[in-house]
Amino acid sequence: MRKTFLSSSADFKHHVVIIGGGTAGVGSSIQLLQNGIKLITVIEPSPVHYYQPLWTLAGAGLQDINGSVRPMGSVLPNKAKWVQDSVVSINPDKNQIALSKGDIVNYDYLVIACGLQLRWDKIPGLEKALEKGDSGVCSIYTYNYCKKTRQVLSEFNGGKAIFTMPVTPIKCAGAAQKIMWLFEEQTRERGIRSKSDISYWASGASMFGVKKYSDMLEEERVNRNIPAHFGYNLIQVDSENKKAVFQNSKDGSTVEESYDLLHVTPPMSPPAFLSSSGVSTSSSLVDAAGWVDVDRHSLQSTSHSNVFALGDCCNAPNTKTAAAVMAQVPVVVHNLCKLIRHPPSDSPVALNGHYNGYGSCPLLVSKHRVILAEFGYDGRILETFSRTSGRFPMSFIGQDGPLQQRIFAWMKRYLFPFVYWHLYPKGLWFGTYAIFKPDVTKDSTAL
Repeated sequence: MRKTFLSSSADFKHHVVIIGGGTAGVGSSIQLLQNGIKLITVIEPSPVHYYQPLWTLAGAGLQDINGSVRPMGSVLPNKAKWVQDSVVSINPDKNQIALSKGDIVNYDYLVIACGLQLRWDKIPGLEKALEKGDSGVCSIYTYNYCKKTRQVLSEFNGGKAIFTMPVTPIKCAGAAQKIMWLFEEQTRERGIRSKSDISYWASGASMFGVKKYSDMLEEERVNRNIPAHFGYNLIQVDSENKKAVFQNSKDGSTVEESYDLLHVTPPMSPPAFLSSSGVSTSSSLVDAAGWVDVDRHSLQSTSHSNVFALGDCCNAPNTKTAAAVMAQVPVVVHNLCKLIRHPPSDSPVALNGHYNGYGSCPLLVSKHRVILAEFGYDGRILETFSRTSGRFPMSFIGQDGPLQQRIFAWMKRYLFPFVYWHLYPKGLWFGTYAIFKPDVTKDSTAL
């Protein structure tokens, strides 16, 4: 094995390694640099960076998909070292990371921000169906499949359209139905709604995990005549005969459904290297399901104090969205900087950066309407624009109502992509706090 050691010598004091160049990795690297941490290495194999929230809009033909991608080197900060390689394993007991090309990277502090992996392979026949041009099967969950989604939706002229939601944790839990709402709207605009049978098949028990928003979506579903089949998980796709097989989560029985259009939200799991045998067995970084095990408020590893994790790869019980990442990054940066600057002692460092579970899902129910779902741990409502509990001066807008939903739709389509590309990579955007750097030491019950 070829071993090029990035050492933690005197010249590499406080070497911070970040695994992942997605939203979490980009935000962590620039904000650490802004806080005086000078030696940062980002490990990311992809040559490009995606703004994935745009894919719902692109799949529905409302935005150009090319606006969702930029070269990775243009997004990562220049002062961070970029290692373009994949991680094979982490040895947290030795502070080492093994890469696919044989290199070993040493670190003093580690930030795991590697996201999750899409498991198309978990559904027999799905990958074949997605690659087949005339299968009617599509998904907005990758750049290339999103292109096919636009084609499949636009060529649909009536028939049976099925939209699915898997049993596993996924990123952007609302995306599975956002594309459905936009598609249903388009069938009405094209005059083919009366001959379009649109249905939603979800493994969960309701439209959304937080009751306030679930009730709003349920009303939307009933009014727009979209049958829902809760407690069903897609387990097989037969693209030759255009059949989809679902399994009932309660009794294990299966049902076969024909389709003309099938939009699939795939199962997802932690990246393989996290749950592989290469991860330290003496004191594992991950939980039984393979997610990085962290304290849900500090986002520090429960087993190794010099390791933090954020974003989709950790087991903090929050929704896996870009908005959640933007709330987590300042917490990780604050706590990591405090740990680095704490004088050596036998007592553990008290980390006071506190993540309250905030996440947001702009639920597109129309090209002109967004239900902006904002909530924290245990389903606590944390709405930025609420007139009673929102953040001044944004509380003047209000969270609910037709005008507000149109404003949020404009933000989703135009404001959020702009700030993501032009402000966030420069460390000038803090999610729900906008351009104002948050005090992450405040009471976690506060917005």
